[in-house]
Amino acid sequence: MAVSPPAGNITSGGDFFSWINTSIDGWFFPGIVIAAFFVMFVRMLYNTNSTSQAFATSAFICMILSVLLRVADLVNTPFMVIFIILTAIGAVWIGTEDAKYSN
Repeated sequence: MAVSPPAGNITSGGDFFSWINTSIDGWFFPGIVIAAFFVMFVRMLYNTNSTSQAFATSAFICMILSVLLRVADLVNTPFMVIFIILTAIGAVWIGTEDAKYSN
């Protein structure tokens, strides 16, 4: 589907990114963050051989990225909150895994 350019001029990078995001109904940057999560998760899983560490680290990096994108108003708040919750789940998962093997 073709999308017409905005009525005004695009004068900055922020205008360009906002136009890209609105032209595909706000799914451009959330899609990039989700894809980055899966790429980082698989790569860290390969490097660390620990599912909990790979999950927590990927969730943390994507949480930071989603907070920065939220400040720029490129993702919505519930999307950012999902990655905050995933980071908390990853932290609890690492904590329970460490407690299980500390005996």
